Amino acid sequence: MNYMNLNYEYKQKEKKNGNRFVTVRDKGENSLLEVERKGNQVEIITYWKNEKTTKFTIPLELFEKMFKDIN
Repeated sequence: MNYMNLNYEYKQKEKKNGNRFVTVRDKGENSLLEVERKGNQVEIITYWKNEKTTKFTIPLELFEKMFKDIN
């Protein structure tokens, strides 16, 4: 599923190893958020102007709690 509006582009992707992940690109800032589930961990990576700037890994349970709490 791809979601696109004027400023953001959302994509679901799959790596060669079969892992699925999602990306959200902010076109105006040329920045990218990449989120991938790796077993019981969620890896969040941000890129700005095509350079990796941060990598943050948290337990899946905490990620799900955070999502629930902002809904």
